[in-house]
This record gives sequence, C-alpha cells and structure tokens, in this order.
Amino acid sequence: MSTKSRKKPRASLNPLKLVLISGGLLLVALVTGLLFAKSMLNGWLRGEGFGNWLTARASQVLRSDVSLGELEWDGSEVFTKRIEALGREEAGFSELVLDGVSARAGGIEDKAFRVPEVAVNRLELKFSPERRGIASGAAPASLEEVPADGGGAALPGWLLAYLPDRVEVEEIEVANARVSVEKAEGEVFLLSGAGATLRPDFRTGFWEIEGKGGSFTLPKQPELALKDLGLRWRGGDLFVDRCALGVFETGHIDGKGEIGLESPGRFDLELDFSGVNVDDLLEGEWRDRLAGTIRGPVRITGAPGALVCEGTIHLDEGVIEAMPLLKRISQYTRSERFERLVLNQAQTDFKWSDDRLELRNLILQSDGLVRVEGEADLVGDQIAGEFQIGVTPGTMRWIPGAERLVFNQERAGFLWAPMKLSGSLAAPTEDLSARLIAAAGESVVSELPSGVIDAAQGLLKGGEAEPGASDLIDQGKKVIDLLTPFLKAP
Repeated sequence: MSTKSRKKPRASLNPLKLVLISGGLLLVALVTGLLFAKSMLNGWLRGEGFGNWLTARASQVLRSDVSLGELEWDGSEVFTKRIEALGREEAGFSELVLDGVSARAGGIEDKAFRVPEVAVNRLELKFSPERRGIASGAAPASLEEVPADGGGAALPGWLLAYLPDRVEVEEIEVANARVSVEKAEGEVFLLSGAGATLRPDFRTGFWEIEGKGGSFTLPKQPELALKDLGLRWRGGDLFVDRCALGVFETGHIDGKGEIGLESPGRFDLELDFSGVNVDDLLEGEWRDRLAGTIRGPVRITGAPGALVCEGTIHLDEGVIEAMPLLKRISQYTRSERFERLVLNQAQTDFKWSDDRLELRNLILQSDGLVRVEGEADLVGDQIAGEFQIGVTPGTMRWIPGAERLVFNQERAGFLWAPMKLSGSLAAPTEDLSARLIAAAGESVVSELPSGVIDAAQGLLKGGEAEPGASDLIDQGKKVIDLLTPFLKAP
C-alpha cells in the first residue's frame, strides 16, 4: 500500500508575538521621536531661537528694550557676559545691567523654562527720569504675541505646543550690586558694593531682595554701612521690611518704610538710632562743649533734596563743659560743679528741613543742681532760643539779689528764671548774666548801711569825712567786694 506524503500545517500567527513586535516597533519609534525632539529642542535652546524668545519675554516682563549677550552652554549650565535692559516709559527703572551671568537650567516643566539658580558678578540698576519711547521694534504687548520659536529655526507644529511660555527663576545671587536714583541735579540715592539675593516673581512683578555689605548715601547725610537688608521691589516702589545700618564708628540704625523711585522720588522711612557719638554730629567748639551718645526714633519723609527729618533724640552719658555761661555761673555761685555739668536727663524733639533745625520740648537736667527747659531754632549757624533755667534753692545764695530778683519763680523743687539765647553757634550770647549783674548791683545798693553813699560823695568832693564814716565805708566795701566776680566775668 502506497503512502502519501503529509503536508506540514501552516504556523498560526501568535497574537502575543504580534503585540510584542508592534509594541517594540512603537517603542523604537517613540524613542527615536523623543531623541529627535530632544535634539531639535536642544538645537533650539542652543541656537538663536531660544535667545530671541528669551529676549522677547524679558523685554515684555521688564517693559524695556533688552539685549542679551551670546549664550554659551556647558551641559545644563549656560553663561553670558552681559544682559542689558533700557527701561521704556512704563518701566519702573531706566537701566539694568548684569555682568557675568551664569545659570543652571532646570528644563521645561508645565510650559515654564525653570531656572533654579542664577549667579551674577555685577548688577547695576538705575532709576532716573530718562526713559526710552516705544520704538518700532519694541517687545510685544502681551506674551501671546511672542513667537514660540523665537524667530529662529523653524520647528514642527506639534513641538511648538510644548515650548515654554514663561521663565521661572527661583533665586539670583549677586556678588556686587549698585543701585542709584538720579534727578536732573545728579544722584540722590546710592547703594554700592552690596551682595544680594533676589527672588523674582514675574507673574506679580514683585522681587524679594535680601542684601548685606556695602554702603549707601542720601543727600546731605553721612555714609551708612549696610549690615542687613530685606525689601520687596515692584515697579517704582521699594518696600523696606527691615534694615540694619552702621553710621560713623559706633552708631547703629534699624529701620523700615517705603521708597518711591519714580521721579521726583519719595521717602517715608522710620529709623531707630542708637550708639551715635555726638562728636560725629558737631563741628568746631561745640565738639569740646558737648559729649555723650545719641539714641531715639527718627522719621524721614519727602522727596530727595527736600527731605524732612523729625523725631525725638535722647543724649545718654551727656556732659556739658567749657560753656561761657556755665563758667560765669560757676564764678557767681562759687561752685565748680557748674563748669562741667553731668546730665542725668537730656532729650529734645526736633525737625530738620533744608537749612533749618527746630528743637522743641528740650530738657536738660543735672540732678540736685540745675534743669533747663525750652526751645530753639537754628538757621545756618545762627541760633535763637527761649529757655527756663531752674536751680535748686540755695545754689544762688552767693549772688546778691539772685533768688529775690531773678530766680524768683518756684516750681517742681527748682527756682526758675527765663533766658534768651541768640547769635552764632561759635559765639552765642545770652541775657541771664546781665540780669544777674543788674540784680546784684541793685541788691547791694539797696542794702548799703545808712550814710555810706553820703560819706562816699563827701570824699569825692574833697571834703572831710564825718565821724564814723570810715566804718561805714568799710562795711560798704565788703558788700561791693561781692560784685568782683561779676565785674571780672568775661
């Protein structure tokens, strides 16, 4: 019996194998597509496209004309030598320059180009009335008008949808910052040499800034050393949350407030001074006359060049010496304590504007000796003041008529007399000494023994003295000797 050859059955197509093969092909295609997309995206980031897009975005956010130096990439690090922004009319500043800028790119997430950190060698920020007008090539008015490809190499439409529409910077470290405010007559505010950390929020326009080091100056004010600073900036406004400053060698200032940077500028600062040596605030002979340290709250308001400073100052460990008036009182009262007054209380309210200083509610007291109350105005080097001088009872006992004719008002344990002060700071004059001399003379004359004047007149006429006249004259001479310090007083 013949045998017939059997045909091999066809292998059936395994669905699982088909899925695996298809999945593998799709995976290869996906990986290839991702690599292709990444290659194109990297090409966009490192080409003109990203630079143009970044320039346009920065111009819109900062409302300025931005120029960006060539971007140099090293892995995820990017560096440019210079970024410059010239503010337009609606900008909060006139010029911003960043030198030596390096950044670490964090990739694109949620359509935002993320930058975790930026380092800047030098930042210069200028506020002035000068602004650029809106030129024909100005930045688009809205972010939506910025081409997604930045005007660079063409990208496929499907990739454009994944490109960023904003930049988010977490932190900017500045090694050296210079911030200036200018008016037509020149700089009215300058911060220089400070290190700073900036945290911008481009959506709200607020910049959080922390700084330390360097110094800043205001018109007609001493240079201040910056110890610590915390503020927020948006447009033309600076909100000072905290600041710690050093002034002169030992002084310290804590402050907060607001600064308006738009022309003509606006200051509203609340400062608290402590440890300021009074010698650093005085000139000429007054540095030898007054000693101590100053503390107290001060408020600065107004526009640069027309600032108003007002507050209350206290003088701690105060000493007044080498004053002509004190020297005279020391001679009159035969008490050396008046030559060098140690002040147990010294304070005054003040207001300073332009070339005028007003002192109100002034109080000076040396316990158990003297108290001064009053007010004064200082215009240039000319002073005019009205005071009440109080002395403890018995202090003026050596001056004839002083307590009866001059210090004749009793209040709060002191005997009081008015005094006016005038003249220049270098050579002030007062009217109290003249009144003391007049009172002493009046008292001496009224208290001369009976017949002394007649006897003196007889001697001046060349006549003979009446019996007993010499005894009367001796008594009168002893009383007149009391006037010697007044007659010799400068």
